[in-house]
Parts: sequence; C-alpha cells; structure tokens
Amino acid sequence: MARLNDKVAVVLGASSIDGLGGVIAKTYASEGAKVVVSGRRQEPLDELAKEINGKAQICDITKDGDVENLFKVAKDTYGKVNIAINSTGIYEPGPLNELSRDHLRKYSEVSFIGPVIFIREAAEIMEEGGSIISTTSVTVELSAVGLSGYVGTKAATDKVIQVAAKEYQHKRLKINSLSPGLVDTPMTGGLFEMEGPIKAMTKESPLGRLADVNDVANAALWLASDECFTTGDFIRVSAGIHLNRLPTAEEMYGQ
Repeated sequence: MARLNDKVAVVLGASSIDGLGGVIAKTYASEGAKVVVSGRRQEPLDELAKEINGKAQICDITKDGDVENLFKVAKDTYGKVNIAINSTGIYEPGPLNELSRDHLRKYSEVSFIGPVIFIREAAEIMEEGGSIISTTSVTVELSAVGLSGYVGTKAATDKVIQVAAKEYQHKRLKINSLSPGLVDTPMTGGLFEMEGPIKAMTKESPLGRLADVNDVANAALWLASDECFTTGDFIRVSAGIHLNRLPTAEEMYGQ
C-alpha cells in the first residue's frame, strides 16, 4: 500500500534483525519509507540496511552524543526525518532486595535517560506532522514482581511521552508509547524455550495467544502513518493481558 511513501524513518534498536527494531525497519521499508537503522552492532545493521536499501548508523543510546549524531546523519543523508522509533531495551530481572545502584543506573540509562534524549532530538529535528514512538511495556500496568528496574524506568518514559506531546504541540507532532506484552524476541527468547511461562501467560490472554513481532510492527506502522491521529497515548499490543493479571512464579515455574 506504500503508506509511508516520501517519509524518512529512524529506527533505533535494529541490531537484532529478528527483534522488534529489525522487523519494524523492514515493515517501514516495505511501505515506502527510507530507513536509517541504528544500534550498537555494525555488522547486522549493515546487513539489514542492504536488505532494505537503507542507511546503517551505529548508535549507543547510553553514550553522550550518539543519539544527537544519529539524527544529524539521518537528516544529512535524506534531508529530513518524519518518523523516529526507539525499540532499545534490556531484560535483567531481580527482586528489590537484590537491586544495586549500578543495576538501577543501567536501567535508567537504557530505558529512561536515553529514550528522553531520543524524544528530544527527534522532536527538535522534525517538521510538523512527524511521529515519535518509544517502545515501553504493558507490564508497567501489571506491577510485575522482579522487574522493578524494568517497569519503573518504562513507566517514567510513558509519563515523559505525555509531557512531550504537550510541549511540542506547536509542531503538531504525534508522540506516543508503543506498549507490547511478552513477545518472542532475541531479548526474551529464553522464556519461550520454557513451556511453563508461555502456557501461563497465554492463559491470561483474552485473544488466546501472545502477541508476536509482526503484531507490534503493524501497530508501529499505524503510529507512523498519516492514518494515526493520536498523541500522548499508550498503544498496547498485548492481546488484552492488561485486563487480567500476570501469572505467579508458581504458575510459571512451579516455584
């Protein structure tokens, strides 16, 4: 359908070609966008850029200057940026009584400080009508035990999304959160190798299955398109799991 014709997209977190960032980048390119793929690993970025006829640019969201340079390279290459999506993340669960300052700093850099800078730089470079998307998580709403660093920083970014949508309303930008449930990606692949967690999570899904990367990519496509008319919002792709609950550790692992 070429829903993104004449648009330029920046996709951060695309080093995992089969992860959310990689699949979103391929979806955007298939709909006509010129795509700058970015992340921390050059080789897979080059491979992906070649596949979609895009541009690869190294960017570590935790390093000073990297995000700013990413948007400069995108504009220098294609003349503008219409779409920017950040899909970076880490998953290192642990109970509160084991959390260290270093653990919390790491989560803050990846899932709060970096994303806020990404939103700022994207908003400053975009013209009217652009779309900025930050992937957070539906687990923010479910008070997931063992995920304090993960959900705490994601929740903070969700709130900044709302603030940014108001602060940049003079530019008529669409700034939204994309909140997936548990999705099979290289980051969460270990969970999908165990029957217990997946069976228990699927039981809580009103739609009878968990979301997959293509479900998330399709939502990211809508948010990036001219068909989307929302800002400061949280778009869940979780099969309705937020309506129920997270399974207990005993249900998932027999503990």
